[in-house]
Amino acid sequence: MKNFLFPTLLVTVLQLSACSSSSDDDEKVFADAYLQFYNGSANSAATLLAEVDGNTLGTATYGDASALITSESGEIELEFFRIDADDQRVILDEVTVDLSDGEKVLMILSGDYENPSFTEHRYIREDLEDHFRLFATSVISESGSYDLHMSAAGEPFSAANSLGTINYQQFDELTYWDPDADSDDFDEGEYILYLTEPGSNEPFFESATISFAFDTEYVLALRTTSGAIQDNVVLDLIVNSSAVANYTDEDAMAQYRVYNSLDDSESVSLSLAGNEGISDDTSLSANSLSEFSKVEFGDYRLTATVGDESFNNRLVTLNQGESKAIILYRDEEETLNSLSFEESNLPQVFDHQIQIVNLTPDFFDIDFYFVRQNETIESAEYQVAGLDYEESRSITLPSDFYELIAVFDDSNDTQVLLDRTELLGINEEVNYIITVEKTDDSDTGFKISILY
Repeated sequence: MKNFLFPTLLVTVLQLSACSSSSDDDEKVFADAYLQFYNGSANSAATLLAEVDGNTLGTATYGDASALITSESGEIELEFFRIDADDQRVILDEVTVDLSDGEKVLMILSGDYENPSFTEHRYIREDLEDHFRLFATSVISESGSYDLHMSAAGEPFSAANSLGTINYQQFDELTYWDPDADSDDFDEGEYILYLTEPGSNEPFFESATISFAFDTEYVLALRTTSGAIQDNVVLDLIVNSSAVANYTDEDAMAQYRVYNSLDDSESVSLSLAGNEGISDDTSLSANSLSEFSKVEFGDYRLTATVGDESFNNRLVTLNQGESKAIILYRDEEETLNSLSFEESNLPQVFDHQIQIVNLTPDFFDIDFYFVRQNETIESAEYQVAGLDYEESRSITLPSDFYELIAVFDDSNDTQVLLDRTELLGINEEVNYIITVEKTDDSDTGFKISILY
């Protein structure tokens, strides 16, 4: 296979060509062959595709797609693989694909990642004007079929039009209900999508308003959430770029959990108060992490009380289908405080997106190292440098065994060891949180806490 082009300029040109229709010559506009990869396996790692014995062409995490690749027509041998903890390729499958001029091939990964399925879907690209085409598929398990409905923005479900049933691994072009004299394709504009169980008239999923503003082909893929929140239906909209728009149900529940980093003998009383009298109350002992609590999405006021200390004005926003962690701590003035961050919704099977938090007011710019058996902090591949006090930052690690080491460079550039752990397995299918905190129970006065 020859002449694969990957510069940023090329991707930009492809996106522009997908979003405009300045020429009436289809052969000139879409003279090449096109290839794209979408990852729809809910327990997958970041997955790469490459020519067999050739260049890497793209990569995609769960619910994401590679950039659009352009090529000459002809057969190409593709291999799909992940990178393991030893930086070695783990080959998932090899597939031969026949590419044709003017045609796009979308390769979709679905099913169990231990026994993955790579399906090939293709369609002729068209030079559209003021219209778009819409295709649909599902990567939800074989038992999942859903009816898809669509309405113009601002209209209720009762005004929606049925577009058909979406089935696992099936790939269909959908038909517009109101074609005009110029085209049978969908009119550009703003729409809302709904999902129902087959034959039902009660939607369980309603999207936000979606702007179909490009003269191009859209692929709608149904999947479920993974990571911190499980099994919510998500609608992914794939176009001719790596930017996949993800839509959750407008009424989807949110969730949160709380870590009490305080060493007090008394428990902390917590209340999360929302609109219309919604309140979630709990009590949490020292140095403990709560279970996830599901709540209606919205803006909440967090109140925390321990002894004669309290705060009651912390705003916590929980969006649809979102999971947040809330950390309680004392700041440098020894005042009760909190911070929060969103937790990853990616699969935590082969790769782990870990959130690290600096709760040590005595030390700013902590360096945090994940040291494997054959490494030192100077050779460690995975590290987070310059983590400020009250800052949280994420890092993605492959499943492996690591020694966790937190250090601080003083004014003389001398490294001060704050804490280190034993060799630990980062290999559970959970969302990890790691904190660096003050404590009276260690020789250094600091500790690393590993939460999940």
